[in-house]
Amino acid sequence: MSDTRLAIDGGRPVRDEFLVFGSPDIREEEIREVEATMRSGWIGTGPRVARFEEMFREYIGCRHAIAVSSCTAGLHLSMIAAGRRAGDEVITTPMTFAATAKPRSTSGPPVFVDVDRRTMNIDPARIEAAVTERTKAVVPVHFAGRACDMIRSRSERRHGLAVIEDAAHVSRPLRGTEGGAIET
Repeated sequence: MSDTRLAIDGGRPVRDEFLVFGSPDIREEEIREVEATMRSGWIGTGPRVARFEEMFREYIGCRHAIAVSSCTAGLHLSMIAAGRRAGDEVITTPMTFAATAKPRSTSGPPVFVDVDRRTMNIDPARIEAAVTERTKAVVPVHFAGRACDMIRSRSERRHGLAVIEDAAHVSRPLRGTEGGAIET
């Protein structure tokens, strides 16, 4: 009979090597860019950031792009830009980093909608049932490199909701979407 105890309880570990969660894909090109930034003397906002914002706007095909230090900062600024206030409900998914659902990022209590088991992204069919008169925004999360079905998610426009995409889990910018954008 095999030992069914968990490793933490004295059972045999499932794996011997450490399992890295979310290992970044950093190659020589990225290392050279960081070195060039350090040598430029502009560690914060400067000409390299302005160029990045310009390139991102062109790549995505949008009018505005602002680089921030993290997705958490981007979500917070997006909520402010979209006019969300304390107490406003924001629909999102629990399958995300904590910052997506914390009140500072969502303006009020998050309303969790379950995910589609196949994609692990927010289930657009369940968003409609979660909308109330206090709902002001939806934050779909492009999870684990898988883009959300934004075409199906567009039904939020019927209710006048802002759609603020959390694309922090996407390894490459999403062409043809508003990755990280605010729609009102």
